[in-house]
Amino acid sequence: MATSSKPQSKTSTPDLRKELLTAIDAVAKRGGISRDKAITAWYASTLLGIDEDEAIDAASVDGPEDAGCDFIYIDNDQEVIYVFQGYVSDRPDRSAGIKKWNALVAAIASVRDPVSFKHAGRLDIYELLTEIDTSNFSLVFGLVTLASKSDQIARQREATVRSKTYGPDTAFFYEYQESLFDKFVVARAADRNVPEDTLAFSGEVAEVRGEFGQAIVGAAPASELARLHGAYSNQLFEGNVRLFIGERKGSINEKIVDTAHSRPGDFWALNNGITIVADNFERTDGTKYVLRRFSIVNGCQTTVSLSRAIERNQDAGKAQVLVRVVGAKKALLTDIVRYNNTQNPVKLAAVRLLDPIQETLRSAFTTVGYTYAPKQEGAKTVKGPKRIELDRVTQYLAAMSDDTVLEGVAKKAELFDRSYKSIFPRGLKPERVMLAWLLAQEVEAERTSLLESCDAGVDPVMKAILGIHGTPWGIYVSNLLIEQTGSDLSKLTLKKMATDEFRGALYKYAKKAMELYSEIAVNIVTTEDTSVNVRNALRVKPFLDKLKRTLTLRLAKSSTWKLPKLHAVGA
Repeated sequence: MATSSKPQSKTSTPDLRKELLTAIDAVAKRGGISRDKAITAWYASTLLGIDEDEAIDAASVDGPEDAGCDFIYIDNDQEVIYVFQGYVSDRPDRSAGIKKWNALVAAIASVRDPVSFKHAGRLDIYELLTEIDTSNFSLVFGLVTLASKSDQIARQREATVRSKTYGPDTAFFYEYQESLFDKFVVARAADRNVPEDTLAFSGEVAEVRGEFGQAIVGAAPASELARLHGAYSNQLFEGNVRLFIGERKGSINEKIVDTAHSRPGDFWALNNGITIVADNFERTDGTKYVLRRFSIVNGCQTTVSLSRAIERNQDAGKAQVLVRVVGAKKALLTDIVRYNNTQNPVKLAAVRLLDPIQETLRSAFTTVGYTYAPKQEGAKTVKGPKRIELDRVTQYLAAMSDDTVLEGVAKKAELFDRSYKSIFPRGLKPERVMLAWLLAQEVEAERTSLLESCDAGVDPVMKAILGIHGTPWGIYVSNLLIEQTGSDLSKLTLKKMATDEFRGALYKYAKKAMELYSEIAVNIVTTEDTSVNVRNALRVKPFLDKLKRTLTLRLAKSSTWKLPKLHAVGA
């Protein structure tokens, strides 16, 4: 991928900073706003996909009593309120002061109770926050800086997140110039859709307009789709939740090939068709259209199967395919994919692969040789420790929080729906994801070892405790140990974490965590009603509450366990 090189190298940093300043100044000039505000609008537009005009408007809430809010944007579709502070340093080696972070955190109370803005004479902000009911909206607070990293701010962010003072629906992030450089390079190279090509329909095309944007619907010859696939291969499916899953005997793909081969004239009536999402399109000649920055979001199996059918028999190219081209807002992409795949066995987890935060994480992990959240390519893909599956790492991340650990243990199906935003908040660091993944490998290995040495006939209770629920509980206890023993997680880097030495340190946490979990769990479940089902007892809140209370008491002796501080590993 184009993002495998480190953008913060000595030779590229000055150029990247200059390029960023040019982009930020262009926004500042266009909106008539300061650099500090312009960087928030640039960030929202470039990295969050918010319309630039709306982003500039959101950064124009200016005045002496803005309560630390350089940028306020309400995303009604996603039910999120974004509040940013911005800062652009005059020198690349200068970092933002802690006052910037403190002002951002202080803004939480004002955003939740906007009347304070009204009393301070900021009626514009008051009206913005009260014109619709936002009581169920989540909040994202971010400090966006083009400045050197401040360790003090990084620690404060970690402490703020760890305290959970502001509830599960409030997320925090901190961007400094090195992290912005990474994201800027990703954003610059992330448009991996087909940049431009044509699509020729067989006959008249229907045009549709609505709040979503505009669309065209018509029949296209299979040969056109095969041409596009031959030219772009998997790039044609960048917006699809899965790639071609094969042509196994009896599969739907085999039937598609057979139909196109033997009954090309009937294909249009027998196939669901395909959906293409494009940034924009325009008619050039009769029934021929130019599509720009487009991909097939539903119909990968049909397209590849037709290509294979044409390879065997050119007459298959005459088959007509129902094609819908949608020119829609970027924010609708996930929903378009989700609702276009309801007729197929595509899990919500697969749809989440397309979220911007997953794209960002995917790019970050390539720098250390990890494959993150790959798309479906069939059932026999080889798994490995450096292949991070989204459904698994989501469970591991859920297990690291009081708010979601029970869902990670017992309700994994809900992790990609109700709990998704809290598990993958804006500003989630790839190091946090890496920690969850590596920790899970060590916990799983320790749990399996303990389980193998446990005789189910002699101790069925312990056998149940060390069953599959033992992994998320072991991760939960491990993370608690890490948080309570002085590790400064803000100093972790993917490069440092991807070492044997770091994994060795995590092994010590995993071993101690499984020791504590198994001892405490057996005491909890054996003091319950003897008729209670042990597995069920591990899946409910009373177990979590008792585990936390006992762990709190045990942690008083943590200094004697000699667990390593993770930020010091390899230092």
